[in-house]
Amino acid sequence: MKLESFRRRFFELAPRYEWTGTIGHGGIGVVFKAFDRELEETVAIKVLSPNLSRDENALLARFKREVALNRKIKHPNVARMYDYGIAGDYPFITMELIDGQDLWTLIGERQRYPAAEAVPIVRQIARGTAAIHRLGILHRDLKSQNVLVDRHGAAVILDFGLARGSFDPGLTLASVLLGTPEYMSPEQALGDPLDERADLYSIGVIAFEMLTGQLPFQGDTPVATAMKHVHDPLPDIRELVPGLPLDLVSVLVRVLAKKREERFGSALELDDALALCDTGPAAPIAEERILPEAEAFLREVEIALDSIILPRDARASGRAEAPKTPLAVRPRRRVPLVLVVEEEVRTLLKMATALCGTGCRTLEVRSGEEALETALSRRVDLVVMSTRLPGMDGFDVARILKSIPRSGQIPVLLLAPGADRARHAFALQSGAADLLPEPVPPALLEERTWDLLRRRGFVRPAEAPPSIEKAPPSRPVSRPASRPASRASSVRPSSRSASRSKEKPRSRA
Repeated sequence: MKLESFRRRFFELAPRYEWTGTIGHGGIGVVFKAFDRELEETVAIKVLSPNLSRDENALLARFKREVALNRKIKHPNVARMYDYGIAGDYPFITMELIDGQDLWTLIGERQRYPAAEAVPIVRQIARGTAAIHRLGILHRDLKSQNVLVDRHGAAVILDFGLARGSFDPGLTLASVLLGTPEYMSPEQALGDPLDERADLYSIGVIAFEMLTGQLPFQGDTPVATAMKHVHDPLPDIRELVPGLPLDLVSVLVRVLAKKREERFGSALELDDALALCDTGPAAPIAEERILPEAEAFLREVEIALDSIILPRDARASGRAEAPKTPLAVRPRRRVPLVLVVEEEVRTLLKMATALCGTGCRTLEVRSGEEALETALSRRVDLVVMSTRLPGMDGFDVARILKSIPRSGQIPVLLLAPGADRARHAFALQSGAADLLPEPVPPALLEERTWDLLRRRGFVRPAEAPPSIEKAPPSRPVSRPASRPASRASSVRPSSRSASRSKEKPRSRA
């Protein structure tokens, strides 16, 4: 049946939906853009060809299960599904409309992605997968065709047709035909029982495909391709992409290990490992945010610190070596030092107090300029920073820190109001390790802070007294008059924020 006839017939049988466009089509069906009159929302409708399934009951059961699994997941990197049904002979499922393209098509157009652009997308896939796993669900068919990327660089996972919950007795595969052989883990190819590390392997294949422009294993038949994952060695990534950062190569080799025991233990662990990788120059992002005055300030700070921080041999050569973080990190005995950046004094002290109660030390500043200066001059282990700052905002600071060798390994945890999909993507592109909604609950802040610190080798103590350090002022500053007297800390307002201390506070909508 021709596409136009297909379209006309389906929407005659499904009057609830009003056709507004055609997104794509292939051998299995068509994806339409349509207005759902009941939801009063524009949706995407995946309509399968009538000849694909002769058992309507089985197909409806699959759709029902797919939607039921999806509705349990609420995460910006997982596309939402709305409804399912059969209109005449046309099985269909409706889902959130994403204004983007599937990653497979984008790779075909671009040939390959530079590391600075690929890693933020892979991290989003890992984070969405972590949300799926958190509910005891395995996706089992992660591939570039099942990932959509919008114009902001935000990635979402689609298609739960092969997903299984931990409660599902069908966790053991009977054949390699369930799944996509090019992205299949060795244990899935062999029909062994699966756990979440099978999905991590598939993410590794996607990362390999993005960085090299090709799949790691391809055979003449689906079975031959699946068996290559089991028996063939991984192609040398460094030969395919000379100059790829070694720490990123190490992450790929680990996540694509034949033995699941040698891979990362969880999707969040993979995400954290990628956050610490050197990806080279920052990728251009949707909106250029680094201000000229920020760049001038950075050059000023770099010149001032060269004679203090650089080792004598590096000072002589005029450059510093980028620090490398091994995958296996020894536990550190010292107390981690967290830089907390927030313009509003009360919120700043509240966050610092919460973190100190968990065994951290904190430094507290109130502007992006001070955050940069402190992170580059002190031995900071983590930056917790609001995106709403005077002068340079949190995105600016994260991007600059990531681009400098001496600070590129410091994880940055950003806090933003309305932490939606676009902001998440923007944060990861800026070099942040994570983004949390603001105001952030203390328990969530503590949990994610220590997730990142553990990745750097720190062990959370059972009990630890508060210890808040003073950040040494680099210039004369005025102190806020309303600071609590019982608080043994120093909050350094920037010159910009100090000048506004008598003004009415800005709205934090």
